[in-house]
Amino acid sequence: MDPPPVSKELKKRWSYFIRKVYETDPLTCPKCEGEMRIIAFIDQPDVIKKILQHLGLWEDSHAPPERSPPGKELTFDPTYSQVI
Repeated sequence: MDPPPVSKELKKRWSYFIRKVYETDPLTCPKCEGEMRIIAFIDQPDVIKKILQHLGLWEDSHAPPERSPPGKELTFDPTYSQVI
């Protein structure tokens, strides 16, 4: 199933906030100043890691932390209530 198309309005808002925070237009090529366009979104962590490792840009110190297994389940003990 193909993802829904991104509207021009959404694209403008996205790039506006990036420009505002980082003071650079994410859709302008830093080399030739030409307009760039998004051709794909990569959201699979393994694929992102593989690409960044290939480019020599992956640092384990910046890798997302491993998730720990679920801990003890929290329960509510009504006898420990402070409501009178």
